[in-house]
Amino acid sequence: MNMRIRLSALSLVGLMTLAVQPCFAAHWQVIGRPTDNSLALAYIDMDSIHRSGEYRVATFLTVYLYPITNAHDYKLDRIAQETAFDCDKHTFALISTIGYFQGKPTGRNSGNGEDWKDNARELPKDTFSTRAFDVTCNAPLAPYPEPAPTVSDAPGTVRLPAAPTPAQ
Repeated sequence: MNMRIRLSALSLVGLMTLAVQPCFAAHWQVIGRPTDNSLALAYIDMDSIHRSGEYRVATFLTVYLYPITNAHDYKLDRIAQETAFDCDKHTFALISTIGYFQGKPTGRNSGNGEDWKDNARELPKDTFSTRAFDVTCNAPLAPYPEPAPTVSDAPGTVRLPAAPTPAQ
């Protein structure tokens, strides 16, 4: 009987521990088309926005209407990019890029450690860049930075609202 009470208490403690863990569900918001004639739509994961020193960092996902082939001859239907913005200096730096095709990673470009800070450059003055900057710099920070995504919720497999079809 005493053993049964201990097991029940341990089970209750386990359930309480799970209940207080933060929930990391991606919250994707449309940013827009990367260029005026683009057949792609970009999103920002609002749950990914966090600080890294003087930078605000966010994950962006660009979904292409039709698969493309990049400069390295990889076929892609979406790319996820972790991007840092210095909101005071109006600069940005690309931290990493992962290309996906049919839910599987097909290519990766990641900096080493903090090297990305050496590559910060002035923010372009186009509408898309300005919107990405504004959303990242003005949004509340995520209460808990996201852990690495699991296979089922990785940017390559996440379901997003359908992109509007281009005008014929």
